[in-house]
Amino acid sequence: MSLIPSRWVQPALFSVKTVAAAFLALWIGLWVGLPFPFWAMTTAFIVSNPLAGATRSKAIYRVVGTFLGAVFAVAVVPVLVDTPMILSSVLALWVGGCLTVSLLDRSARSYTLMLAGYTAAIIAFPSVNQPYAVFDTAVARVTEITLGIVAATLTHSLFLPQSVAVPLGARLERWLADAHAWLTDCVRDPAEGGAPRRTPREQQQLAVDVVDCALMAIHVPYDTSHWREATGTLRALLERMILLLPLLSGLSDRRGAIASCDLAEHRGDDPELEAAQAATRAWIDAGCPALARPVIAVPESIRPETWHDLLVTSYRVRLAQVVTLLADCRQALDHLRDPHLPLPATLRSPRAALRLHQDLGHALMAGFAATVAVIACCALWIYSGWADGAGAAAMTAVFCCLFAAMDNPIPVILRFGLAICAGVPLAGIYLFEVLPYVQDFAAMALVMAPPLLLIAAFIPHPRLGGQATAMAMGFCSALAIQESFHPDFERFVNSNLGQVLAVVLAAGFTAGLRNLGTDVAIARLLRALQRDLVRLSTAATPPDPGQALGRVIDQTALLTQRLGADPAGSLAAQAALREVRLAINLVAIQHARAAAPLRQQRALSSLLREAARYFRAWRPDAVPPPDARLQHRIDRALRLILKDSGAIRPPPLPFGHPDAPDAPHAIAALIALRRNLFPNSPGPAIPLAAPAAVEPLP
Repeated sequence: MSLIPSRWVQPALFSVKTVAAAFLALWIGLWVGLPFPFWAMTTAFIVSNPLAGATRSKAIYRVVGTFLGAVFAVAVVPVLVDTPMILSSVLALWVGGCLTVSLLDRSARSYTLMLAGYTAAIIAFPSVNQPYAVFDTAVARVTEITLGIVAATLTHSLFLPQSVAVPLGARLERWLADAHAWLTDCVRDPAEGGAPRRTPREQQQLAVDVVDCALMAIHVPYDTSHWREATGTLRALLERMILLLPLLSGLSDRRGAIASCDLAEHRGDDPELEAAQAATRAWIDAGCPALARPVIAVPESIRPETWHDLLVTSYRVRLAQVVTLLADCRQALDHLRDPHLPLPATLRSPRAALRLHQDLGHALMAGFAATVAVIACCALWIYSGWADGAGAAAMTAVFCCLFAAMDNPIPVILRFGLAICAGVPLAGIYLFEVLPYVQDFAAMALVMAPPLLLIAAFIPHPRLGGQATAMAMGFCSALAIQESFHPDFERFVNSNLGQVLAVVLAAGFTAGLRNLGTDVAIARLLRALQRDLVRLSTAATPPDPGQALGRVIDQTALLTQRLGADPAGSLAAQAALREVRLAINLVAIQHARAAAPLRQQRALSSLLREAARYFRAWRPDAVPPPDARLQHRIDRALRLILKDSGAIRPPPLPFGHPDAPDAPHAIAALIALRRNLFPNSPGPAIPLAAPAAVEPLP
């Protein structure tokens, strides 16, 4: 039996590698004579990540951001050094502007501008008293930070690297299992009874998980595993996962609508429908093998006699599409794990990356708060004559930037600042009681290793990781190890008081100048969903299906994350999945209008104008209110296109699928739009001799 619990092995290994990288950076910095080598040591703790791919992917962005910040500092300090408040204002605007732009990009690229912002502050503010040396300071700071980044990247990449593929593969596997469970609920035999395997909250969690997988996949091209050679397959897998969300949601809706019709009209079981469900259940029980997917019988053309006929056909086609996509996902994931397994060419060519939600208002307010906080700290520093105020101004910029993406960063800023302060007394003990008796680097590393190893072991912890990183920063920065050892208690106290002031200013101005809280974030997301539906309804040209669907799914994920387990938010969370279906239906109608004959174009244009009016007035977190005018326009367009189109073969793949043809899906989208907006309304009267309809979208 191992003396070390298995759950401690990975944190212990990460701790050893991180501390080794920090000491390597410090030793090289001292060896080459860098003025502040402790910056390299501190950087190693900041950039280290348990996943080698994440460390490597962010390394280049951090280096570029540091360089950009240094260039800006060198450009403005000599010019404005004689006007301190103007210089401070320019730097504060730079910090706020960089922060605003970085918050609009939630990928690893966001580090570039965020670092460019507060790196300029770190270099420029301490150089105010020595403007002639700003270039040397900038070169030294870039060198020190780059040294720390390189040391951490090499250490975590070369010595027992932890691949991104391991946790990502596990998350993809869990996602497919959840999707299979949702499909099981959609095809379960009513005679079995019992509760569904997945609750609505767990179904909405699929949106959160697919966005998390997409963000984690950003690091795969930099990974140490063979997955980095199959990034196209991974993106194709993620595309199909995104499409599965509205497909499964629409399939579930159709199943409920068919059951209601059967109950109201006293219908018996449909043999073809039961056969399709039984084949799917058998496939799921067999483990969903990719190469043994069930064949779902779908009629070659649709000639509906009743609304119930359209719903049943819709369900069967939707089921065939879900099975096809799930089998594709399974085959792609199996190929990622074993590249020798066969893979169709269609799974090697993704179309586009997931488009993430951008909150411009939130970004602007965060940038404004950071700008004002830095200006206030600079005014206090300049007009009070505080010798160490430059450090406080730089740290204010850092604190404002690091946590600006959060709905309410105040508690995190305070905890982070408290953790930094907790490392200061420990540094004081070492600085004044231990290090004076150390004679060489090896001895210094030996005596400093125990607390650093303990602190670093908590950095991978999901809840305590931020505080552990902050404590390591506070400890290393307070020690301020340099080539010559000159402990100064007064300087030690003054410089660390600046960090306390920075925490207070960053938290205070953020609280005073930003709308904070989860409720505010939920309201912003709901308004964004509403605006997107209006935008899709009023678009002059057909929007891209992948971008529209990806953005709405990301908004759904963000909304679900914030609602958590709060029962009061269940209606809003359920509405979010409806928005996903509505978005893709509106895009399909826009594409159909662009290719339709003139009479159909007029009907669809009238429908879209009415839909835009409807979406401007409704509350996304409420049940859609009845609207006779909009329902009439949907039914009118549906009858017109049914009359003009003739029998139409159902599409084998859903609208928006990377491999689907661009043929209009007008009837499909109209039926789905009606079901999503007016789920309790009886179906329209369809003439017995009406021509066919294509498969409804979700």
